[in-house]
Amino acid sequence: MPRASRRRRRPPGRGLGQSVLIAAAVAVTVLLVAGSLIAIHTQSQGYRDATTRGYAALADQIGQASSRTGAQLSSLMAGAPSLTDQAFPITARGQLQQGLDAAVLATSEQLTQARTIASPPPSGGLAGGFAQVMELRATGTDQLRTTVDQLLGMVPLPIAGAPAPTPTAGPTTLISADQAAAEMSAEGRLFVAADAGFRGLQARAASQHVPFRVRPSVWVPAPVATAPLGPTSMAATATALASSAALVPFHHLVVTAVGLQPPAVPSGGVGTVATSCAQPQSTAPGSAPTVVPPTTTLAASVSVTNCGNVAEADVAVTVTVTTADPAGTAPPPPGARGGRSQSVVAIAPGGSSAPDLAPLPVASGHLYTLTVSVSLPPGQADPTGSTQRFLVEVTG
Repeated sequence: MPRASRRRRRPPGRGLGQSVLIAAAVAVTVLLVAGSLIAIHTQSQGYRDATTRGYAALADQIGQASSRTGAQLSSLMAGAPSLTDQAFPITARGQLQQGLDAAVLATSEQLTQARTIASPPPSGGLAGGFAQVMELRATGTDQLRTTVDQLLGMVPLPIAGAPAPTPTAGPTTLISADQAAAEMSAEGRLFVAADAGFRGLQARAASQHVPFRVRPSVWVPAPVATAPLGPTSMAATATALASSAALVPFHHLVVTAVGLQPPAVPSGGVGTVATSCAQPQSTAPGSAPTVVPPTTTLAASVSVTNCGNVAEADVAVTVTVTTADPAGTAPPPPGARGGRSQSVVAIAPGGSSAPDLAPLPVASGHLYTLTVSVSLPPGQADPTGSTQRFLVEVTG
């Protein structure tokens, strides 16, 4: 029999059976993979929901803290034009500046917190929107402080525990009431936009069925036209601030304490001077001199107080020592006839400074007049307390 005829014939249907088996295996594999994917999705959805709920709990606390800051700032701005000066140094300007500084610090911290809690991020892209709301409020508050400071010539107060900045006489550029009104109106619009942004977050979470449940956070409640932090009221507040008598800059520097080095001996005239902002006085040398022990130098320990409501810069404190011997007395040696010592300081409202003043040369057995004076800032009408004098006898 030929070779071809001896070949076995393939049983009918074998190729079809293999195809069916392969198809079944593929189907099972697909079902297994799909099931795994569904399980993974279900598990990760639970993780995302838990993350979002945790984020919402933290965001709610920040949002409520922001609401309290807004309420405090709203109350401050509504009452600022009618602030009155209380017992020194709680001036109207000081109260306004302190309130603005506190609001700037609080909103800055809330913005930092909003950015910090965004890791891991919640569902729905909510973290960026929430941080933007806090950023709008922080930016608007910082700009509001700058506007008010430039309108009234104020400067931020030092932060407790932080290095104290050198006080200045006020912002470099002062602005008019009209410009302040335009700027404060724009700042009010930032606060309105932040409120709208917060409401938008809540609406987006609801539409996406995201578990982001937070209480409302509002700075400019309805009706917006009369809300203290709304654009209309803010513009009107600028005009009222500019015309407030208690917020008008008041300059008054006083030499509140002077002591001699070396200290005066018990006998003789007064060896120290102390006065106050309430009733400042300037001393005049009397006929009885202040007596100090033998020395080759005479110095003054001085305290100068800013009794006004404006930060003062470039305050010159000067000590002058001149001979005051009776006529006919031989003069002291050329290198022991006193001289002039000066120090320049900056003093915040209600603050004091003890400048470092170099001692001046004197000689035993002579009389000297020691004068302490402080340079008066432009606008200080009352010079009382700005100078103190001693007639000093250096014993031989």
